[in-house]
Amino acid sequence: MPTSGLVLQTVVNASAGRRVAGCLLGKTAPDRPGVSVKPVQFGVIRPARVLVAGAVTAAVVVACGGCGSGKPGSSPSARSLVTPTTQIAGAGVLGNDRHPDESCARDAAGADPGPATRQAHNAAGVSPDVVQVLAEPKRIVVLSGDQLDALCALGLQSRVIAAAVPDGSSNQPSYLGGAVHGLPGVGSRTNPDVAAISALHPDLILGSQGLTPNLYPQLAAIAPTLFTAAPGADWQDNLRAVGAATARGAAVDALISGFSQRATDIGAKHDASHFQASIVQLTAGTIRVYGTNNFPASVLGAVGVDRPAAQRFTDKPYLEIGATDADLAKNPNLSAADADIIYVSCDSPAASQRAATVLDSEPWRKLSANRDNRVFVVNDEVWQTGEGLIAARGVVNDLRWVNAPIN
Repeated sequence: MPTSGLVLQTVVNASAGRRVAGCLLGKTAPDRPGVSVKPVQFGVIRPARVLVAGAVTAAVVVACGGCGSGKPGSSPSARSLVTPTTQIAGAGVLGNDRHPDESCARDAAGADPGPATRQAHNAAGVSPDVVQVLAEPKRIVVLSGDQLDALCALGLQSRVIAAAVPDGSSNQPSYLGGAVHGLPGVGSRTNPDVAAISALHPDLILGSQGLTPNLYPQLAAIAPTLFTAAPGADWQDNLRAVGAATARGAAVDALISGFSQRATDIGAKHDASHFQASIVQLTAGTIRVYGTNNFPASVLGAVGVDRPAAQRFTDKPYLEIGATDADLAKNPNLSAADADIIYVSCDSPAASQRAATVLDSEPWRKLSANRDNRVFVVNDEVWQTGEGLIAARGVVNDLRWVNAPIN
């Protein structure tokens, strides 16, 4: 089946606490009043409940086992499931209650008082250190996902005229809504199209020292250019840099303060400090177990969620464990992925199609979180590639499940 517009959802039965192993690949179904919900049969790793929205042009909802075929999965151990009623619509589905078109601020944040041209600082290692930028840029080209998220949070999405697309994708992120998803692309984030950028005549270019460290001179010859640091754990610093580049430092301070308060409140409400959470990403052939020096880990830290000892490393982004059929047949030790609760995302359509096989494998079934039905699949765009304030809000919302009852 086509992989564009793919949405793979994990569904949790709110009354029974059980879930379907699927993956959210960042194509959130648009908010469509009147879209029907109807029973569909899929192959899954264990009995659960699924709600699948009717066909829409921007997204197709499928489950990992059956790939939207309406037939049981090909795995001999896959068990069929039929949805019951629609009475649990929107309940227990991690991220299903999000409204992408409401992600961006409706109105542009006000500019800081001052002259029409301001100074902003490039990331460390970029020359020059200081760049002159307009206080009210109208034609912004964005080359990193965290910057796109930041502009969206500031309500400046209508001023973005183009953006580099994620590597391996031809589309803009969907978690930020239609205004961003429909933006034209200018190459990929690690290989932007400089000629295409020049042809757009931007008045501000936002680039990344971590993604395209050698492109600054070429981009600065086109328009005032500000480079932020590599996206990741220090996302709040990059948000502040975008605020400085658009003369909205005070607005950014308010956004960060609001986020911090929300994270603290969620942590206290759900007793976060007494639970350990695991961050796992599936690829087409591996299981990635993330440490503490990355974007999602920084959000867990803000909420106060603890991490298992095996995941408290900082010297690399993640541990990678082979998960091909041959690897799984050797019964590998996956204990590094275990915790009180496991949050899983899929990095690609190929990974999502394989997720049911991995999550129904004997090594995975040995994990205590799996036995307790405390494995939840989340949107990879939000947890892994968004790396900005709006994505962080989404992670915080998913952490409301950290103290969900064991079932």
